[in-house]
Amino acid sequence: MRRIFTAHTLCFIAACLFLAGCSTYQFVTPTANWQTLVGQLLYSSPKRTIIGETVVTRMNDDQFQLDFMTGPGLSILKLRKDGARGRAEAAFARVSWQGNADHPPGPLKSWLALHQIFTAIAALHGPATHAELHSEKQGFWTATAQLVDGKPVEVKIEFPASKERFFFHFGR
Repeated sequence: MRRIFTAHTLCFIAACLFLAGCSTYQFVTPTANWQTLVGQLLYSSPKRTIIGETVVTRMNDDQFQLDFMTGPGLSILKLRKDGARGRAEAAFARVSWQGNADHPPGPLKSWLALHQIFTAIAALHGPATHAELHSEKQGFWTATAQLVDGKPVEVKIEFPASKERFFFHFGR
């Protein structure tokens, strides 16, 4: 007996084959040679203020990860950047994004800019105990960092246009 496939069935099969060929980019898992900072983060915007634990890891100038959580294991945001690829997952809000990290959607622009800021802080050399940093794009962000033994212990970042502020406090 011959079966006749409907247009709907053929479209379904084509979609399944297309999606099977797509894969989600696998971001690198940090290893011992990554720079890791563990502490607290206070994030504030005109709509909300959130305080939680954070882990910031970076390797060289192209790999960056930030985990922001509250309570025992309740994730607020997981941010990953590997070169031009970026991903953000807000598990609590059931929202995720993956795409070009140089052109993120509006609400993620400041979060993905944190990579640039922490890379600039890591590039500081010498006995500096305080640093003031500014974005290459004039007025996008400003940051101050308190350093002990070359490592940041407090980082304050402001994004004037979006009125977002980040205050990181890291243990030594």
